[in-house]
Amino acid sequence: MPKLDLNLGLFTIVSVGYIAAYTMVSGFVLPLQRILLPDTSVLFSVLFLPHGIRVLAVWLLGWRGVLYVLPASYLMWAISVFGSGVELDPISPLISIICVYLAVFLLRRLSTGTEDSLAISDSWKQCVLAGFIASTLNGLSLGLLYGSGLDYTLMAGYTFGDIVGQIVLMLLLILIMRLVRTSHSLFS
Repeated sequence: MPKLDLNLGLFTIVSVGYIAAYTMVSGFVLPLQRILLPDTSVLFSVLFLPHGIRVLAVWLLGWRGVLYVLPASYLMWAISVFGSGVELDPISPLISIICVYLAVFLLRRLSTGTEDSLAISDSWKQCVLAGFIASTLNGLSLGLLYGSGLDYTLMAGYTFGDIVGQIVLMLLLILIMRLVRTSHSLFS
């Protein structure tokens, strides 16, 4: 059994990242989505940035990433349910993070033959592929949870929002890292 060795700094970074991403979706993306796409379900966002945080946490930290993301996921679930009146099932955050873990686990097992976490320098394409697999599993799982059977529109909505959110989040992180690098070289 693996040793439970958690890092408070990493927990804080993942939690703040997840909360910030979720807040951006709740405060900006969903209101804009309701205006521009009034017929879409309130159960999913067409740009769900927190999926990118989930994927990156599990991709970089392995099974510990699940433990780092889960508290922030449930905090934001509680705020969404009690703060905005959106009825989300209490098991949905757990389902979503398990789908991410399964996707990363399966992709690593198929590509390397081991479940160990890959180095940061590994392909971003594999990370996006893991996110796509996770978003598909998440869409299927949450579609079944919230629908009365296989609701393909709901499943497609979750899948689309998750993968677009992950790609946009990764592009934002690349932009931020470039800006930090540029500002650091200017002041050095």
